Amino acid sequence: MTVWRLLHGKLFVGAFTRHIHRSEPAGYTCPHPLCTQEEATLAHVFITCPLAASIWGWFAATWAAVTGEDPPPLSADLLLADDQRQWQPASQQTPLWHRLRLATICQLWASYQRARHQTGAAESAGVVAARLLSSCRKAILGDWRLATVNVRTTSGVLSDWLRGRDPKLTSEEFTARWCHRNVLCAVGEGLDAQLSIPWSAQHPVPLPA
Repeated sequence: MTVWRLLHGKLFVGAFTRHIHRSEPAGYTCPHPLCTQEEATLAHVFITCPLAASIWGWFAATWAAVTGEDPPPLSADLLLADDQRQWQPASQQTPLWHRLRLATICQLWASYQRARHQTGAAESAGVVAARLLSSCRKAILGDWRLATVNVRTTSGVLSDWLRGRDPKLTSEEFTARWCHRNVLCAVGEGLDAQLSIPWSAQHPVPLPA
């Protein structure tokens, strides 16, 4: 929903509320303490704010560590609108690219909202990156459970980790989605293969400060 609203100009950042003459008790500037009264435009909140820039830098370094290739360009067109005319991930990496990019956008927006509406709630890049890491690890676990459980024989109401997910996800598709070069996670061999998730605050790229 956050990304849909972003693409359709429905995210009410400070600069937009000023433009439509809407009262904004939280103010029209970026709440991040490192910003010096910068106007809260979409480009600022999601790209040029020191907090966002640090998060995207960590994102790009993590992507490079996973793929073994150069990091992607950190342009607003690519990161926010997924405009891939200048750069695009390899086809087998596209699902992972979308997962990580969209999760990053959502965490940046959540952090901006907390800082606007809660006194003293401005967060460091390390805190936001830790939340992003946690959400991605949960997504890995959710997909793994989905890929290894027989949904048809699951009795009762589906649990939260099954809601809204693709019930046809196979273990092979899971491996292709998340286990590129076994950097973020790895699946053992055999019928009773176990999942390991080495992705942590220090691996493959330390969280920002």
